[in-house]
Amino acid sequence: MKVFNGSIRFKSEHKTGETNITEQLAEMVQESQVQEGTATIFAGHTTGAVHLNFPDADLEADFHDIINRIVPKSSQYHHNKGDYGRNADAHLKAILIGQSISMPITKGRLSIGQWQAVYFTELDGPRSRLVTVKVIGI
Repeated sequence: MKVFNGSIRFKSEHKTGETNITEQLAEMVQESQVQEGTATIFAGHTTGAVHLNFPDADLEADFHDIINRIVPKSSQYHHNKGDYGRNADAHLKAILIGQSISMPITKGRLSIGQWQAVYFTELDGPRSRLVTVKVIGI
């Protein structure tokens, strides 16, 4: 059994947005030399998330439009009235999107659908971000 640990570090450029991390993940899987296994991709942040989606700028905009309708900015959130900040909407959106995904590795490659890409979603930037990757397999 092989275990490989990696990370992707970057600084987001905007308050919200998508960063396609698919190529960096594919390179890590190849570097791991795991032929059959699983990659876990984890965003260690409470105002950022990871997910799969079709790589299209219009769809990215649609995604943010929908998530903003589901969880609008509001001064009425309890978090926004306390000592922790004014970013409750970012925390709540991250909860809904999720902080981790697991993907199969087959024949030494990340098994990703033809129309899929892996994204980090920024919800309270710009900030320095870290995505942790753990590859396990044979």
